[in-house]
Amino acid sequence: MKAKHLIEKAEEIRVREHKLKLSLRLRTKEEIYRFINDEGLVSFLGGNELPSFISAILGRSWKPSAKGFTGWMDWWSVKISGQPVAQISREVEGKEDILATRLFRRTKTFVSSRLWPILDPVVKHHRRLVQKGEILSDIEQQLLKTIGGESSIRTDRLRKKLALDGKENNSRFHRALTNLESYALIIGVEDPHPETHLHANIWQTWETRTRSGIDRSGLFYEKALAKLLEKTIDACVLAREDQVRKWFQWNADMEDVKEELLREGLVIRAGSFLVTPRALR
Repeated sequence: MKAKHLIEKAEEIRVREHKLKLSLRLRTKEEIYRFINDEGLVSFLGGNELPSFISAILGRSWKPSAKGFTGWMDWWSVKISGQPVAQISREVEGKEDILATRLFRRTKTFVSSRLWPILDPVVKHHRRLVQKGEILSDIEQQLLKTIGGESSIRTDRLRKKLALDGKENNSRFHRALTNLESYALIIGVEDPHPETHLHANIWQTWETRTRSGIDRSGLFYEKALAKLLEKTIDACVLAREDQVRKWFQWNADMEDVKEELLREGLVIRAGSFLVTPRALR
C-alpha cells in the first residue's frame, strides 16, 4: 500500500477513534471512562499525537493556544452528565483503574490500568537508576524519598516537610514534581475535599498507587519499552517519526526499540510517518 493511501486511511481511523467529529463526541461519564480504557493513553488537553480528553468531549481537535484562558472557555462551560468538565477530570484521576501522569511530552496524560503492567518495569528500571544516583537532582530525590515515606501526602504538607514552602521555591519545586511525574515515579490526584481556596494534589509513589490494581508482568525493561511504544503509536494511530524521540523522558533508549517494532511489522513506516498496522486492513 502506498504511503499516501496508508496515511489517508490512518487519518480516517484517527478521526473516528479520537472522536474528532461532533457526531462522535463523548456525552456521558461512562463514555469517557470507556474511551480512556479503550485507548490506554489519553492526553488531557491535546495538541499532541495522542487522543485527547478535551477534543473527544468537544468532537473536534483542540489544543492550548496563545489565547490563554480565553481558549479554555471553549470547553470550560461544557457539562457531561450534568457536571463541569473540570469536575469530571478530577473524578477520572480518582478512579482506581485510571491514573494521571506527565508520561507523554511532560503533559498531563491519563493511563488506563491495562497499560500498568507494561509501564511497571519501566518505572522499576528508573527507580534503580535513582538508587544509583544516575538520574534526578537532589531536590527530586528528596521529594521522591519523602513521598515514598508516606501512604499519601498533600502538596502543602510536602513543601513544609522539605522547607520549600516559600514563594522563592515555587518554580524549582513544581519543576521537580513535573520531572518525577514524567518518569511516572509519582502520581498525583487533586484533593477532592480541599480547604477553602486551597487546591492541592495528593501525591503517592507509583508503587503505592498501583499496588492493588496491577498484575506484575515480569517483562524485561527493553521488552516493556517496546510494548509501551507499540501501544502509544497504536493510540496515536499515526505520528511523525521524527517526533517520537520527544515523547518520553528516556528518549535515548527508544531508537533501537522503534527499529525493532518496524522490523517485526508491529509499526508501519509510511513516508515520514509511523502508522498503526490497523491501517492496512
